[in-house]
Amino acid sequence: MALRETGRRLRLRRTGWIPPDTRVRHYDELGEDAQILVRELADGPKTAPEHADLEDGDFVKFTDYYQVRTR
Repeated sequence: MALRETGRRLRLRRTGWIPPDTRVRHYDELGEDAQILVRELADGPKTAPEHADLEDGDFVKFTDYYQVRTR
């Protein structure tokens, strides 16, 4: 898995609003490791180490639309 060594944690937040000028990344466009991470994080309030394929503020279309957040 392409983790980053920043010490920051990544989470997904379900959202119903996507800004009009935002690029939405579809689940099937992500690498296999990022897909696994999205599946795990979409199930509930969990966090994981940052991943190189997912940036803070990205939007991902999986079963719903999710916004990637890091802290």
